[in-house]
Amino acid sequence: MSSSSSSTISATYVNGRQLISGLSSGLDVDSIVEAAITADKWKLYKLQQKEQLAEWRQEAYRSVISDIRTFSDKYFDITSSSNIMSTKNFQQFEVSSSDESAVTAKAGSSATTGTHKLTVTRLATAATLSSSSQLSKDVQGTKEADFTSASGKSFVISLDGTEKTITIDSLVTDADTLQTAIDDEVGEGKVIVSTDEDTGALTIKPADDSGVQKITLSSPASTSSSALSDLGFGDSAILSNRISTSDTLEDISSQLNTTLTFDNESVELTINGVDFTFDMTDTLSEVMEEINKSSAGATMKYDELSGKLTLTADDTGAGNTLDVSETGSSNFLTALLDSSTAGQDAKLTLDGVALTRSSNSVAVDGVTYTLNDITSDTVTIGITQDTDAIYDNTSSFVDEYNTLIDTINDKISEEYDYDYPPLTDDQKEEMTDEEIEKWEETAKTGILANDSLMQNMLTNMRKAIMEAVSGQSTSLTAIGITTSSYDEKGKLHIDEDTLKQSIEDDPKGVTQLFTQQSTSYSGTTTVRTLNSSERQTRYKEEGISYRLYDILQDNISTLRDSNSNKGLMLEKAGLEDDTTETANSYSTEIEDYKDRIEEEEDRLDEEEERLYEKYSTLETYISTMSAQLSALSSLSSSS
Repeated sequence: MSSSSSSTISATYVNGRQLISGLSSGLDVDSIVEAAITADKWKLYKLQQKEQLAEWRQEAYRSVISDIRTFSDKYFDITSSSNIMSTKNFQQFEVSSSDESAVTAKAGSSATTGTHKLTVTRLATAATLSSSSQLSKDVQGTKEADFTSASGKSFVISLDGTEKTITIDSLVTDADTLQTAIDDEVGEGKVIVSTDEDTGALTIKPADDSGVQKITLSSPASTSSSALSDLGFGDSAILSNRISTSDTLEDISSQLNTTLTFDNESVELTINGVDFTFDMTDTLSEVMEEINKSSAGATMKYDELSGKLTLTADDTGAGNTLDVSETGSSNFLTALLDSSTAGQDAKLTLDGVALTRSSNSVAVDGVTYTLNDITSDTVTIGITQDTDAIYDNTSSFVDEYNTLIDTINDKISEEYDYDYPPLTDDQKEEMTDEEIEKWEETAKTGILANDSLMQNMLTNMRKAIMEAVSGQSTSLTAIGITTSSYDEKGKLHIDEDTLKQSIEDDPKGVTQLFTQQSTSYSGTTTVRTLNSSERQTRYKEEGISYRLYDILQDNISTLRDSNSNKGLMLEKAGLEDDTTETANSYSTEIEDYKDRIEEEEDRLDEEEERLYEKYSTLETYISTMSAQLSALSSLSSSS
């Protein structure tokens, strides 16, 4: 609304229309209309407050749903390590080994307590193809050394990563004196310097039993003072007795003791039925990577320590687990993988029974034994109940169960204060931010009071926990988990000594009390498809954990039941990132309020326009009458 005025008439614009509300009548029309509309906004305010309450209730409900889902994910999800429906969390064991370097063991949920005796006479191994000796040549030059030209120059020798600079002085005149110069820097007995009988070129290799593996020659920082070329280590010389896997097959070929040949510049291999084609321009790393990531069931590795290439079957044990062939005229296998070793089975004796297995992981009666080495003495494996681990998981479940029902009980037992309805925009304009915050905190208290869905869920959970489990002689009370006074509304209490003793004395009974499944309708997702009669049968046959799971799913499941409904709470309040986010009772209610609010705002706009039209008509009439009266007065005066 806007207005403009002259000395006697004011023009007001309402909804785009110009209406007269001037000074002729002496009335403050804008104030009168505003007061009338404000007085008529009570219905709009009521609708806005109801909409706000519905939004707050939906928000509070979703918070509870989130708490329930967090609890459910931790204790009722089959992938959770704390899953209270899983037998393995009630059948946990501590395992000891008298010689863990030889044998370790792990007990599964089907194991039993006791002691086992084990000896290992042979480990399972995998079939291999490998290099029979170091692949690459020793460090060697291509021509005779010119010690006179090399005098005053130097080179760097690296032994397994440790670098030393060798300077050629006037005393270094042949292979023997070069040997002395190198020995002075790296120590005696590490390398042997000699000359090739045919070419006279220098060669350098590790001394026998020296422990030296990799030898590499390189130029010093100032290449102009490098002695390598003068010593015969120029182009095409072998400067390292180890190949680089980043080099191509073609480049590696000249470094090998057996030169690689190619068939049309490529190599074609078949490993366990999988075909491979490698170009001579492929690097050895690329060859190994392609083989290792394939489905061939084998792993290729270059060992820089030994200088050998090995292809190992992924599976251990005797039998044809590594079938390799080469097509064409290339010689990759004979040059690089010329030695084969068959895989063998593990041999052991367990509790007096001789066993042969293809793997070093041997599972017997719920215990998995890992064979690490041949035994010199009998290894004793002890299996004892891990009472503390079972107790800790059960105790954590009880604690978080109590926290959850406390949260829900607090929500449904809070009293709603009708003296603190949601604030209108007009009311907020007259308050500070702190006052608004305190008001709304009180206004949100009790908005879920006496909610029937939550009350029913808690009632069903208390019933599920305390009722006897079919076929089981024990109960929660008997194993030390009880409820106390009515005021605590279903909270559980644990007698630690009683529960631990029950776990030790009757582990199977405690396990079945929680994890027993229905024989008629087993599983988890099954529950969403059952009718009322089938649900009753399932309930009677299952243990406490499955009963609680079913109740939680009734309320928060994202799976649809036989009536195409999701969990009751989701149908009521919705869940983010789910189809119920907008398709739920509260969202429908909120949208209805929005529509009614829009209709009421339209009605108020129309009423405001009607009032202005009324006063505009009045102003126009008065203005006209005033003009006529003024004219008559002028005529009377002139006569």
